[in-house]
Amino acid sequence: MLIALMSIFLACGEKGEDTGIPDGIDCSLDFRYSATINVSDPNGDPLAGEFIDASYTVNGVEGEYVESWEPGAILVGGEESGDFVVTLSAEVPQEDPCCWDVAQTVLEFTIEADECHVIPQTFDAELEWGMVCADGEECG
Repeated sequence: MLIALMSIFLACGEKGEDTGIPDGIDCSLDFRYSATINVSDPNGDPLAGEFIDASYTVNGVEGEYVESWEPGAILVGGEESGDFVVTLSAEVPQEDPCCWDVAQTVLEFTIEADECHVIPQTFDAELEWGMVCADGEECG
């Protein structure tokens, strides 16, 4: 544990030295997600992350941080600022094992940052839902 704390301390460096943090600015070591995106199922209930596929780019570069810690909330971007394009798709099985509710959307937004961290924003995804059913012997 001591080694981990020392690594963090050394990685942070002195204020004003190669960190990009101006002298006199006291930044926390918090890690902030850039955006939270609220996602609902066709009934308007929070959609579980297991049914959502999310990807994004920021300033045209493929993003790395996508998390879903609670139903209906997708977190994207880790201390990343710039122009985001987030692609969301969802597939929710119905009672009929051969059919699924499916949806997708693309969100575009800009995230800004101050001297220390991104300024997180929250968005509501407006998914356009439809139904898909499989053909085949097992589906009749």
